[in-house]
Amino acid sequence: MTDLSYTAFPARRASKAALLTLAAAAALLPTGPVLAQAMYDEVGPVETSDEEDSSFDAMMAGQGEQADAPEADSAVQYYGPPSPKVEHGKLGEIGWEPAPEQFPPALEEAINIVTKNYPSAMSARAAVRAAASDLKAAKWLKFPSVTANAILRESTGGSGTGRLDPQLQVEAPIWTGGRIGASIRRAEASEDVSSAQYVATVQQLAITTTNTYFEIVRLTQSEQLLAESVELHNRLVGTMERRVKQEVSPVADLELARSRAAQIQQQFTVTQSQRRTALRVLAELVADPAYDLGPIPYYNAELDLPNRDALEDQAVAFDPALRRLRSEADVARADMDSRRASILPQLNAQYSYDDLFGSRVGVVVRAQTTGGLSQFSEVNAARLRIQAALEDIRLTEQQLRRDVAAEIIQYEASKRRAAISRDASDTAGRVSESYMRQFIAGRRSWLDVMNALREAVTAQLSKADAEVTVMASAARLLLISGRWHPMFDQPISEETGPTDIPEPRQYGPRRP
Repeated sequence: MTDLSYTAFPARRASKAALLTLAAAAALLPTGPVLAQAMYDEVGPVETSDEEDSSFDAMMAGQGEQADAPEADSAVQYYGPPSPKVEHGKLGEIGWEPAPEQFPPALEEAINIVTKNYPSAMSARAAVRAAASDLKAAKWLKFPSVTANAILRESTGGSGTGRLDPQLQVEAPIWTGGRIGASIRRAEASEDVSSAQYVATVQQLAITTTNTYFEIVRLTQSEQLLAESVELHNRLVGTMERRVKQEVSPVADLELARSRAAQIQQQFTVTQSQRRTALRVLAELVADPAYDLGPIPYYNAELDLPNRDALEDQAVAFDPALRRLRSEADVARADMDSRRASILPQLNAQYSYDDLFGSRVGVVVRAQTTGGLSQFSEVNAARLRIQAALEDIRLTEQQLRRDVAAEIIQYEASKRRAAISRDASDTAGRVSESYMRQFIAGRRSWLDVMNALREAVTAQLSKADAEVTVMASAARLLLISGRWHPMFDQPISEETGPTDIPEPRQYGPRRP
């Protein structure tokens, strides 16, 4: 890591007469039996309030699509989370639009690398492809299923030569009570869950990379200031040693100078170890120990976040975690529909063939109960899971609003603190120099000089911390609100198959 510079498969074809008979049987069947409809009505619809329906149906806008902004501020743009999906067996590559000014070039490049290559992002990406395959499998439920058997029967008369008895059965669903539709809706919702989880993983990786980068910036500046302070304290210790030898100053002043120098040296050592740890974390994120971090980013006090009042609503509109929870509520609704459908009988058209009866066509009515009336209880449990999912959405939104509000407060407070710390640092530096001159003239004590020097170092560290906090908070707010967000409209890549698993990457510093 280069440090910051201080600068359904085919089957046998049935006979034409058998197929015509199968089609005629399917056309004559009713679409909904009276008994089945009565059992369905006994379960009843899901009881949801208008508030629940409105909160559930208010889905996010698509990737990069601008949603309707409030009338109070028509200039503010609201973006829904991206929705990466597999199309024709391919999933678009992740990319990022040009970063705002708050992101240094090294950080922008690091975020692009991490969100594309980090294992958690690749795992979430594979989950999206798996969910797309599950959706394809659910859609195949509409098609007939084929069962083929070949039984070797013992020959009569004990000749020892067996007889092969082939059997074929083709069964097509006619009316399933909603089982197939519920399975497809559940697979679609599960795909949305995987897509939202992928975006949430990308967002979290970007925030983690941002936090690590600015932590390195803060620790690098602190280490530089503490190194200068250690050098200055050592010079003062040497000066005091000469004064003690000349019996101009007491030994207590020398002990005070050594004590303060040791404290600064200890603080410098701790900061240095923390910076190295942060560098190691970033090296593992980008999987490149030689990654060049470039120069320390410059703090621009004039650079501000516009429309800070809209950040909270923008974060709620963009948050992929909320979209994932809404999709999980969709999964719960599909599960409830599936539980309802399991109570009803299922009608299938069936064609069978064997050597004994030949070709036969008929209609199969299949009904199954488990554990008495336990299926009705399962429907009620599924209804309550929907309610729980809706409450999770409300809880997550409240927590998100609190987090964004706290981040904005921290940004504004740090911005004010940076302006105050700049003046305080300059003043403390002038006071320290003045106290040193007054000490030489005999008008100040050595304790006054040591205290002034410590205040100067503390003011400089506070100034650096405030400035880095402003830059880090601004970057996080831009990521959380979606003002800087990933895109998935890059040139698409082939879906990775089981035989195309990439070689595992080695993360962390390379060893010789």
